[in-house]
Amino acid sequence: MTTRVPHDPAYTALIGTAVYVFAYYEWAVIYLIQQFKPGFDRRYSRGAPMTSGGVKAELLSILTDQSVTYSAVSRADLQSCHDEFAGLIDKRNALIHAHPITDQDGSQILNYQTRPDRSLPEMKWPVTEVEAIIQEFDWIFRP
Repeated sequence: MTTRVPHDPAYTALIGTAVYVFAYYEWAVIYLIQQFKPGFDRRYSRGAPMTSGGVKAELLSILTDQSVTYSAVSRADLQSCHDEFAGLIDKRNALIHAHPITDQDGSQILNYQTRPDRSLPEMKWPVTEVEAIIQEFDWIFRP
C-alpha cells in the first residue's frame, strides 16, 4: 500500500504490533475478570462501549468485593495484575494518542505531549521505545 504521508513502513508496522499486543493482553485480563464475573466477556463485547479504564475498574471491583473467594489466583496476584494493567493503560494511551513528528535525525516518529498534571511526561516514541513497550505489554505471557 502506498500513501503520501511520510513514514517508515517498518516503524508503522511496529506501532501496529504494539497496539495489537496490548489488545491481546487486555483480553487476557477480560478473561480473568470473566472467571469472577460470568458474562463479563459478553458485556464487554456486546454491551455499552467500555474503555480499558472500565476494564481496570471491573478488576478493581473484584478486589474490593469482600464476598469474592480466591482459588486458582490469590488476591495478591490479582492486585499485582490490576496495578500492572493500570500502568500499561497509561503507556498504551501515550502511544495511541501521540502525533507524528519529524525527529532530529529526520525520521518520522510519534511524539506524546501531555498536560503537566498527567502521570506520564512528554515522550517520543522512537523504535527502541516502541520495542520496549511491546516487551512490557508482553509480560503476562512470560513463563
